[in-house]
Amino acid sequence: MPRLALVAPFALVLGLDLLLEATAHAGPVQFVEQRKNFMVFDDDGTVEHANWFSRTGFYGGYYPLEDGFLEVHPDDGQFIVVYSTFDLVDGVGAFYQSLANDVAGIGYSHAADFDPVIPAEFFDDTPNSQFIGMLHMNNWRKFILTGTTEIDDWWISLVFGQELGHAWLAFPHVAGGGNTELLLGRSQAHWNFYMHSGGSPVEGHRWTDNGDGTFTAPKLEQFEFSDLDLYLMGLMDPSEVKPWFVIEDPHDCVDSALPNQECPPASSFLFQADSFTVSGTRRDVTIDDVIMAEGEREPAYPDAPNEFGISFLLVKRPGEVLCEEEYALIDEIIDRSIAMWVGQTRGRASIINRTFSADPITPGVFCEAGTSTGDTDPTGDSTSSASDSGPVDPPTTGTAPTTDATSTSAGASSGDSDSDGSSGGVDTDAGCGCRSPGPPATPLALLLTLAAFRRRTRA
Repeated sequence: MPRLALVAPFALVLGLDLLLEATAHAGPVQFVEQRKNFMVFDDDGTVEHANWFSRTGFYGGYYPLEDGFLEVHPDDGQFIVVYSTFDLVDGVGAFYQSLANDVAGIGYSHAADFDPVIPAEFFDDTPNSQFIGMLHMNNWRKFILTGTTEIDDWWISLVFGQELGHAWLAFPHVAGGGNTELLLGRSQAHWNFYMHSGGSPVEGHRWTDNGDGTFTAPKLEQFEFSDLDLYLMGLMDPSEVKPWFVIEDPHDCVDSALPNQECPPASSFLFQADSFTVSGTRRDVTIDDVIMAEGEREPAYPDAPNEFGISFLLVKRPGEVLCEEEYALIDEIIDRSIAMWVGQTRGRASIINRTFSADPITPGVFCEAGTSTGDTDPTGDSTSSASDSGPVDPPTTGTAPTTDATSTSAGASSGDSDSDGSSGGVDTDAGCGCRSPGPPATPLALLLTLAAFRRRTRA
């Protein structure tokens, strides 16, 4: 993907030089082996314990990763996707981090106001590579249904869809009506809970106007990008974008698990009932409202890229051994992630797996008792295993802690109802793949569900 030549302020250039100098003597992650869809690297702890919540901390973890990868692979991708054999720190389920942006008209100027890593609307923090974004998908076992070896397609549809979608989504303001942030929900980087997003992985819901002042949304099993999403991604002409609506003044949420049918805030995402009904006032929105606030997207469809090169990495601790069946599951997770994401764009985009290898791979160990170190690292510390690290119930998987007593109990398998049997709506500030924009609540050693950051995250 070509980038515009960007002139950075002197202070930013100086800051980047200092960052590069600070990380220059940190040894890069070490290449281990090539699998079918991904490459395996050993991490000395730099990636595992990076403080992803600060600019210096993020690049302290990212630059060694990029350096190690580019030592053994061509610079031919726009995105780098990282899976790990260990969990991200508490409060982070998965995340996307923008490394560069030269796209106008999608709201990155607003993102720069709250994202601690994004310095400005237009920037390039990877001048030595083509990468424009990093996805950290967390422990790969979170994409396996708890207690099974079955891949969780729902989780892939939501988390991978959202995190890659965060390269362009969701920050735009709208003109007119007073509330310019009408479309925005969690962390100002996801769609409003009450926005009719058609079931976007970047949140909102597929609302139906019942014609009597009430609106109903179903629980979704799969997610698809909306017309607005596709426009912001450069995959749809503005003339094709159908009007949509947002429910204002929500009240009488009959499916809410909160007291007195209290409605969750716009920053919420998932709910546990089979459907969710709310009363409110419909406000119609058009793509012109977005363009009036943000300007036209540049580059615009059809000149914007619609093919994206992605490199997939598995980062593990030195001495960890994965067996062939586990590697095969990771290959399948990647295959399904690519196919699902292309389907979510309605076939308007394509992905090239830059780390795919057609060369035969010499088999390693097979899954027999004691052969995989997925349960215990070489030092004896407990790590996640396939039986206990699968996704928990969506509203709390990988999310920052919530004080809402009605939130779903952690530990339920993906898609299950509350452990107490309730099925009402859940008020949560984290969904999939993101992180909280604030500093971590605990020191570096501890640094959403679906995300709580975008940026950026879901998951």
